[in-house]
Amino acid sequence: MAAADYLRSGYRLLALRGKRPNPVFHEEWSWDRSVRGDPTGHEADIEAIFDHPSTTGIAILIPENVLVADIDTEEAAALFKDLAGDPKDTAIGRTINGIHVWYVAPGEAASRWLGGRTLLFKGFGGYVAVEPSKHFAEDGTEDGEYRWLTPPDQGYDFLPEGIAAMLKADALRDAMKPEAESDFMSIQLQLKDGKWTGEMWPTWNMDGLVRVIRDAAEGNQNNIIHWAACTARDGGVPYEVSMEVLLAAALEGHHPRSRAVSTIRGAYKRARRG
Repeated sequence: MAAADYLRSGYRLLALRGKRPNPVFHEEWSWDRSVRGDPTGHEADIEAIFDHPSTTGIAILIPENVLVADIDTEEAAALFKDLAGDPKDTAIGRTINGIHVWYVAPGEAASRWLGGRTLLFKGFGGYVAVEPSKHFAEDGTEDGEYRWLTPPDQGYDFLPEGIAAMLKADALRDAMKPEAESDFMSIQLQLKDGKWTGEMWPTWNMDGLVRVIRDAAEGNQNNIIHWAACTARDGGVPYEVSMEVLLAAALEGHHPRSRAVSTIRGAYKRARRG
């Protein structure tokens, strides 16, 4: 596809030099300063930008209510497969290191990470390189190009349920973060020698994780339990506390006991091996 084809489809574009906006045309770029509109009548202007010797590619600015999964590592691919399976019925672009998968995501705007910083979903205002952009290695040599596996004119699928649930869970956790140094410890005041002093006590605040596990949709419970156990683990919650609290939430949500135990245990074993 050429720049004019993308413009006819309503996309806003950036001319690229490498992976960055080409400063010849986008010294200070933004959504409003991107190339946009129906190219009919000014094809020459479009060609002047995207056929310029300094331009090595085309980037689409991600529209509202769209998320693009940037799957470029083995860890990102494994997490994506656990949550969504194999992508289908949606636009998919091939990159040098992996794929970009496009989804309709009503209500989602900003770029988001899942699994810590494992799997990136690029959102509104971000951009992704697309066919026929060239790719360059760190030493500046050209080492490939971007291609569509499933072109965007075939439409986007809705965000898979597993990913949507995990994004919602992450948003809930972020909204519940206390101002204390740890997500799961609380500072309490007590009277000592006639003075009030603040001390850190092991009162693990796991209400948000409990709620997400308890309310997890059928078919996605194990993914949610795994995410909650990893979140608690990375926040410093001891294994014994997680097993007690998260398992109780899983049982309350009618999730199989043996599988929940195995999932929580596995999250902590993986950390110890690392």
